[in-house]
Amino acid sequence: VYHECLVPPAMLAHPCPKAVYIGGGGEGSTAREVLRHSTVERCVMVDIDADVVNFCKAHLPENAEAFADPRLSVVIDDAKGQLEAAPDGSYDVIIMDLDDPLEGGPCYQLYTREFYAMAKAKLAPGGILVTQSGQAGIKMHTLVFTPIHATLAAVFPRVVGYNQAVYSFCDEWGWNLAFTEEPEGGGRLSAEEVDARIARRVNGNLQFLDGESYQGIMALSKKHRESLRAERKVLSVEEGQFSFMHNQGLCVAEKAAPAP
Repeated sequence: VYHECLVPPAMLAHPCPKAVYIGGGGEGSTAREVLRHSTVERCVMVDIDADVVNFCKAHLPENAEAFADPRLSVVIDDAKGQLEAAPDGSYDVIIMDLDDPLEGGPCYQLYTREFYAMAKAKLAPGGILVTQSGQAGIKMHTLVFTPIHATLAAVFPRVVGYNQAVYSFCDEWGWNLAFTEEPEGGGRLSAEEVDARIARRVNGNLQFLDGESYQGIMALSKKHRESLRAERKVLSVEEGQFSFMHNQGLCVAEKAAPAP
């Protein structure tokens, strides 16, 4: 569910994505979904953790075909540094499949206005960026989902937020699509157009996403829509403005044994 919400909405929104950049995604599942698209000629995946990449190459047979695909280049390095070094206009789609923005974590600066401005320059005309955007259920969606949306909106002319329950994450999860140019229809496709583009472009069967389920993930609740409209926090390194995810976790309390 997670990877079909992360990858196809961006890939299908672009008229002909040929060059794709993946930040993170070391287990290979994001690359697998990208390489299903017949238009793709080049996919660069940059992950900083060689141990994760090598382990998943050896032990995830569902991603073996993607890792062996000659269109895929795997780079073990910092995703920000590699993207900065790319010539402007290098990519049609940029997919940020990063760790959550955790305080003291490795990725929180890759959810900022400065990073998104740099990434926008690396997109070709009509390019699209999509990023995973953390917990997005009713209770938690204002932690990072709405600030990430507002931050992207400070850089890109159109941003579309969406969510879907991902049960392995124990919550609804959020993603944000950002367009370098104002898209037709506000960035949302009809069910018929999604199905038609999947039929034309995607090899193999998607297990979750089709035209009807696409409409579902794009149909945010009234509360989510109100929160997105009200959000004013723009994440910024220069201004020291950040938002972090945190989980309450599970606490089990036991009554202490009486003193002897």
